Amino acid sequence: MQLTMYAYFTEMLLREGADAAVKFAKKCGFDSVELLELIGPGSLPIFPNEDSVKQLREILDMHGMRCACYSVGISLLADNVGPTKNQSSPDALKACAVRASILGSPYLHHTLMPERISNLPPPLAINRFLPLLIERAQSVADHCASLGVTTLYEPQGYYINGADSFGRFYESIKAKGHLVGVCGDVGNCLYADQSPTLFFKRYAGEMRHVHLKDLYIEDFRCNRQSKPFAIWDQTANGSALTEVPLGMGVVDLNSCMQELQRAEYQGSFALETFYWDENKRSLALHLERDRDYIVEKYGKTLK
Repeated sequence: MQLTMYAYFTEMLLREGADAAVKFAKKCGFDSVELLELIGPGSLPIFPNEDSVKQLREILDMHGMRCACYSVGISLLADNVGPTKNQSSPDALKACAVRASILGSPYLHHTLMPERISNLPPPLAINRFLPLLIERAQSVADHCASLGVTTLYEPQGYYINGADSFGRFYESIKAKGHLVGVCGDVGNCLYADQSPTLFFKRYAGEMRHVHLKDLYIEDFRCNRQSKPFAIWDQTANGSALTEVPLGMGVVDLNSCMQELQRAEYQGSFALETFYWDENKRSLALHLERDRDYIVEKYGKTLK
C-alpha cells in the first residue's frame, strides 16, 4: 500500500527546510510526499526559484522518496493572483505544472471553484460559470500534458461537488480528449451534503490518486465548543463539519475502499488529515496513528 504524506508536509518544508521535511516523512513510514500550494491575490509561491525545486527533487531521490502529486488550491475564476496580483489563474497553474514536472510528480491536482458565490444556488452558479471553468481548465490540462503531467480534479467546494455536479464538469472536459483523471477524495462530497460512496461508485475507475480524511458532522445549533476538534466548516445546507482522526467520523471508508478494490486501483493514498486533538499530541504520533489505522484495515486488500 503506497502512502503519501500530504497533511503538514508543505508547512514543514517551509518551516524546517527540504531535508528535514523529507527525513520526517520517511521516518513516519511514508513512501512519498505531496505538495500543497495555495494561490490567491498576493500569495507567494512555495519555491522562490527553480533551483529550490530541483533541490527538493535531489533530496527526495537521495532518500528514496518521490513526489506523488502536486496539489494547488486556487479559483479558476480569478484573474488577480500571485505576488503582484496580476497573474491569471491558468498562468499560475501552468507555472505549478513546471514545478510538478521538475519534481517528477505524475500529477497536478487543482481545485476549480472553492469560493461561495453569494445569493447563487449551486445549479445556477454551475450553469453560469461552467463554460469558463472548462475553457480555463482545458488550457491548463493541455500545458500539463505537454510536460508529461496528468491533471486531476476532485469534488470540492459548494458547486463542483457531489457525483452529479462534479460529473458535469469532468465528463465535459474528458470528452474533449484531454489527459485528465480524478483525485478520489473520500470526504469532500459531505460539504455538498452528499454521500462520498456514490462518487466512488461512479468514478473509482478514473481515480489516479486518493486523499484520505474523516469528518464529524452535526447541526450548527449544537454546542461545538465542547468537542475536541474545533475547526468547523459549513456545508451547503448549513450543517457543521470538522476533520477528525480516521475511523472516528461519518465517512464510510469501507465502501470507498471496496470501490477502489473493484476498480483495481494502483495509486497512492495521501493522508489529508488536518486535525489537531485536545491532547495536543506530537505531529509524528498524529500521522503515525492514521497511517497505522489505514495499513491495518486495508493494507492487505489494497496494494
